[in-house]
Amino acid sequence: MAITDCDIAGVLTAYLERYPQEAGQLAEPLRLLAEGRGFASRRTFPMHVTAGALLVRDHAEVLLIEHLAYGITLQPGGSS
Repeated sequence: MAITDCDIAGVLTAYLERYPQEAGQLAEPLRLLAEGRGFASRRTFPMHVTAGALLVRDHAEVLLIEHLAYGITLQPGGSS
């Protein structure tokens, strides 16, 4: 499922309603999001949005994957 600019705007709006003191720290992402250039796209730099997840089993095992491009171990996630 693709993450849309509308999805991101909704999450940021809800977050800032709860934590309005953090609006200054989110000024640049909010400015870029307002430009409407596909904020979840890897082609849209200097920033893009991805989602990740931690899968935990029996409070002891965590699923991690090796990122082929970076050569490091990370939680599953990504963007569309």
